[in-house]
Amino acid sequence: LILITLVLVGWSYVHYQYLESREFRLNQLSELPIFVYMDDMNQLQQLARELLETIPEIDSLFLESGLQAAQEMLSDFPELGIEPNTLTEYQFPNILSITFKPQLSSFAAREMVLKVLHDSNISSRDIDDQTPAWTLAKKELDFLNSRWSQTTFFIAITVFLMIVFARLFLYLKEAIHHQGKSLTILEKVRASEINRLHNALLSTLPFLINIALYYILLALNKFPPLINWSFFLVQLITLVAAVITAILVNKLTFPGKESSKITIAVPYEPKINE
Repeated sequence: LILITLVLVGWSYVHYQYLESREFRLNQLSELPIFVYMDDMNQLQQLARELLETIPEIDSLFLESGLQAAQEMLSDFPELGIEPNTLTEYQFPNILSITFKPQLSSFAAREMVLKVLHDSNISSRDIDDQTPAWTLAKKELDFLNSRWSQTTFFIAITVFLMIVFARLFLYLKEAIHHQGKSLTILEKVRASEINRLHNALLSTLPFLINIALYYILLALNKFPPLINWSFFLVQLITLVAAVITAILVNKLTFPGKESSKITIAVPYEPKINE
């Protein structure tokens, strides 16, 4: 039980590390906005409203004049030696910055935004879509998801086999202990109750300890809540499936032992013909 519990806790830790890494990379998406440059401010405002109404994955839209953006840039980099006030005599295009929410659906939402921009006859030269950065982020997330799937499958199989062999060991130990012995009715009932107790403990106790430890640490504010209940459901299904498999294997191996019934013998009394 202790070993299985430790493996479950380790499984939860690995899954949490995956969720942290995925969240970190998804948060980077909000730092990769699409920039749209346009001289007509009214058309840019209309475009911004259309995007905000049709694409829910958009986190924010920021509209500013080109002059304002240039002045802010010069204020942030005084080492350039250019006074912001000297830019008033120049003509700059207006800028629309489109940022996305940190979620996987933002990749598809970005493609939808680019389609809307192209359908609005905006030249590709007036769009900074940061394609290389988005492509790299997608590759990193795909690689992370692939590694997570492989690791989860390996750990699930390991836990499954550990429980199956642990339960079969207990069945074998019991069979060796009772080998060559004739059990009384009370001993059979007691053995059946012990088997049910072992099955219940193996399928629930490690799971309950694991999930209790997670929520205790959450209550102590040790880390933010990232693990969804569905992950713990997968762990529980793995435990229950392993116990059921062990029971079936034991019945196939010792069919007489598991299927034996308790019978009461009634002594035969011969009739005497008078």
